[in-house]
Amino acid sequence: MKSLLEKIKDIELDKISDSLTRENKTISIEEQFKIIQEKFHNYDISFLWLLCYPYEHAPFAKKYIDKNYKKFHQYLDSGFPKKLAQKGGFNSHMWEMVLCDILSFSGELIPKSAAGSDFLLKLENGQVVQIEAVCPDEADDKSLRSIKPIYTKEEPIFSLGGNIDDLERPILLRALKGFDNKSKLNKYEINKPLIIAINSHNTVGLISNDDYILRRMLFGLGNQTITKKADDSFVNGLQYNPSLNKPGEKEFPIARFLDPSYSHISGVIYTSQSPLGLVPNGYGWHNSGVFYASNPNAKHKIDIDFPFFKKMICNTEIYEIKEASKNFEGLI
Repeated sequence: MKSLLEKIKDIELDKISDSLTRENKTISIEEQFKIIQEKFHNYDISFLWLLCYPYEHAPFAKKYIDKNYKKFHQYLDSGFPKKLAQKGGFNSHMWEMVLCDILSFSGELIPKSAAGSDFLLKLENGQVVQIEAVCPDEADDKSLRSIKPIYTKEEPIFSLGGNIDDLERPILLRALKGFDNKSKLNKYEINKPLIIAINSHNTVGLISNDDYILRRMLFGLGNQTITKKADDSFVNGLQYNPSLNKPGEKEFPIARFLDPSYSHISGVIYTSQSPLGLVPNGYGWHNSGVFYASNPNAKHKIDIDFPFFKKMICNTEIYEIKEASKNFEGLI
């Protein structure tokens, strides 16, 4: 990450690179890091941890970030290195970096104006697709945040539980808000397809079921069902649940791809995995990876292949999840 640090222009950061060590028996890693956080309070915690702690995956991740920025900097925002490092900025900007790498396998990234979508991708057939990235934060209301484990003997993580609707509601609400906010912007070209790329990692307490979030948000399909037929055989299905509510409040409709007012959205890329875990061979691909769902009612259809994404196919005839056709290899 050396070349990126040079762009940030803070010589103090060089002094703390790989500085956390277990060789110091008088102070723990956690205490060492707390001191660094207090001194560098304007920087993102995840950025500082990657910079300071030489864990097994860190050298590869740092090398990847440098190579990624060198190759794709012309498609990223101006002042990107500082935005990546600043407090609250690491995950959202890391998501954009990984997206650049992934998208480059499905078409040609082309320069865009500052007023347009985050990325423009030119496909082999000449079609240009707009892609807008979003990485929602947690809700300001703490009661609407995901349950987080407390790593103590009194409250083991395995004691956390509940039904899927309640556990996933905080993530679903924030992912939906991110989708709605981005879909309503006036900066897009109306004659070009638009994809919203959502990373909900910031909103997850412990784990999330990505296909549940995506199908509920876009198609109003909830829990899996098993129905016994007259001949004693069973048929699997999905609960139709096109509404959502905050606790104690009235329900409101979701199922965005069934709503004609969202027909300008051609598809959604979605994952709850940490953006840093999505670098090549990262743990995020081995957990849930990344999903893509196309809008069956879109004004602008897209003939696009995302080889590294799982594909959610949903229309009046079928609901199906297709596994990714390739493992993500990326730049290195």
